[in-house]
Amino acid sequence: MNELFDKLILRIVFTFFILGLLYLYKYAHSFLYPSTRQQLFKRFFPIKNSPDTLILLSRVVGIGIIFSQFYFFMSEGFLYALLDFFLEAAIGFVIYLASIYILESIVLFNFEYQDEVLKRKNYAYSIISLSHAIGLAYVLKTVLAVANHSIIMLIFLWLFSIVLIGFATKSYSIISKLPFNRLLVQKNLGLAFSYLGFLWGWILIISSSINNELVEIRWFSIQVILKIVLSLIIIPIFRKGLQVIFKFHDEVEREIVIDNKPENLEKTLGYGIYEGSTFFASCFLTTVITGHINFGTFYPVF
Repeated sequence: MNELFDKLILRIVFTFFILGLLYLYKYAHSFLYPSTRQQLFKRFFPIKNSPDTLILLSRVVGIGIIFSQFYFFMSEGFLYALLDFFLEAAIGFVIYLASIYILESIVLFNFEYQDEVLKRKNYAYSIISLSHAIGLAYVLKTVLAVANHSIIMLIFLWLFSIVLIGFATKSYSIISKLPFNRLLVQKNLGLAFSYLGFLWGWILIISSSINNELVEIRWFSIQVILKIVLSLIIIPIFRKGLQVIFKFHDEVEREIVIDNKPENLEKTLGYGIYEGSTFFASCFLTTVITGHINFGTFYPVF
């Protein structure tokens, strides 16, 4: 019985320790994003600015996703467990916030947080930022698992995954029929849902590709690239198959995406949801083909 109470007390101590780390996260976030300093260090009212709430809470969810990868190892002692977790959490803070900063500098370089969120209350901008926050957290969770407590491997995998995601975001204009900058200025939700499905689809592909045992960097990199190339072959087949099976009409008139009339906004919303959902589903199904086929002894060994 005493052992059970001891374990319960330790779990409560660890809970407050994690809450303390989340408090430190506020300072790390305000350092990289000075424009959010006022929002973080004063009483926050979610009902006043919903887009701002969406961005802030998406990053809290992202931190929760990353923390779910960490462990307390009690075999070396209580203080060692706290110190080990603190170091991992500090590194996680830095690479997570740096990843968001880099990706938003690539995708949203024409837009400013203060203008789009605090002044214009642009929901489309907030949803795109949410997709970045949660998607990057998912990738970083995989990176932390593959790195297996090696700082050098962690830095390599983090930079490698950020490069892959950066290149992936540049393909949006090729895959989507929706003009990104024009519709984001118009606060178009169809664009936001289309991009969300697009990015999270690529996040699944990249996470699945890097989720391999890392023994030698060169062969690991080749294997990741080959998996992504294979995915690029399979994804269009699934997208076309979904269109044929469910008889989707994959056409959108030009005036719908350039005219900001209310009826056109509704049509764009429907098309954006269709685009994002079909791409996301295609990427999900592609990960089955690229990562879930075990050939075993199917081929004879000579």
